[in-house]
Amino acid sequence: MFSVESVTGLGSNVRRGSLRFGVAFLLAVLLSITGLTSLSTSAASLGPDRVYFSQTGHYLSYGFLDYWRANGGLMQFGYPITEELNQNGLTVQYFERAVFEYHADAPAGWEVQLQRLGALQTASRTNEAAFKPISAANDANTTFFPQTGHTLAFGFRTYWQEHGGLRIFGYPISQEFTEGGYTVQYFERARFEYHPSNPPQYQVLLGLLGTTAAVQANVDRAPVPHDSSVPEYDPSLWYVSVPDAYQPAARTAPAGAPVTEAKWIEVDLSSQQLWAWQYDQVVLTTLVSTGVASHPTPTGTFHIYVKYLADDMTGGTPGSPDYYYLPDVPYTMYFYEAYALHGTYWHHNFGHVMSHGCVNLPTPAAEWIYGWAPVGTTVWIHQ
Repeated sequence: MFSVESVTGLGSNVRRGSLRFGVAFLLAVLLSITGLTSLSTSAASLGPDRVYFSQTGHYLSYGFLDYWRANGGLMQFGYPITEELNQNGLTVQYFERAVFEYHADAPAGWEVQLQRLGALQTASRTNEAAFKPISAANDANTTFFPQTGHTLAFGFRTYWQEHGGLRIFGYPISQEFTEGGYTVQYFERARFEYHPSNPPQYQVLLGLLGTTAAVQANVDRAPVPHDSSVPEYDPSLWYVSVPDAYQPAARTAPAGAPVTEAKWIEVDLSSQQLWAWQYDQVVLTTLVSTGVASHPTPTGTFHIYVKYLADDMTGGTPGSPDYYYLPDVPYTMYFYEAYALHGTYWHHNFGHVMSHGCVNLPTPAAEWIYGWAPVGTTVWIHQ
């Protein structure tokens, strides 16, 4: 499958979301935005609407909570360090590494946006060498962004691509340079830091720009009392049991599998099967339909870079036998360019190649994976 629109910068009229600023708002979103009256509440939203973090003494609720969980959570944004605040006419909340803003008039799926902390906090540094635009060319390890005149390379490029890219971090606004004893690079909404002494999965970390912004704005960061009716945050609060039809049999991970990953997805093109793994333990299995010979599913190691509760998909040339238009494809998880894992309502011929390159899943299995797999989850596809 190929999406109607590619992922672009903020303000583009793109995908649907699953934000929850109150129960009534959630119902309106699910009915009016997705148009899928048969679609149940996404697995990502099963669980509490509000949680408390004793580490900082603050709550995280509704749409901000959904966005935080769907886009990397603690690793990406850190803990909340304020309550929701009204600032410049927007509802905002500060986190250690980001500031969330709620834009009620934004296109569906873009109501929660990240403040441009990287750009704001380096506005006075444009004359420094690292922030001056350069001219460069793309190569195997480097991408040049003419929009800002900066490159993105090696480990920072990998992290950017695998954890949300342009949608989360924005464009690079500096080159790599040394700051505070670390190699860093600034983006419109973040600062990447390289910590070589950390385990591999934690060597690229995001700078504490949210904390810096909170100090600069002198916002109230004082802890608030914990209402015992609100649970303390724990990832298990959103655990959804695997549907009986997709309970896995015992399986040994194949050679070369990414078994050091906390969560990863295996797709075997030869058997048309998918397995969801936690380290070396398989937790779900299902038959799938991948790409036909003329539109093959790519092989390799990829990462989910964006998720949508529903997305419109099209491909081919209008009027030709190859053309299709599929509205509201449920539980869509893009892992490479316009290739996605997603639910499927137009056929039930799983176990046979059927698609234009995407991985077609039974909708109940796709719903479970949508709630289980955050942005950044590894997708390993092989023959």
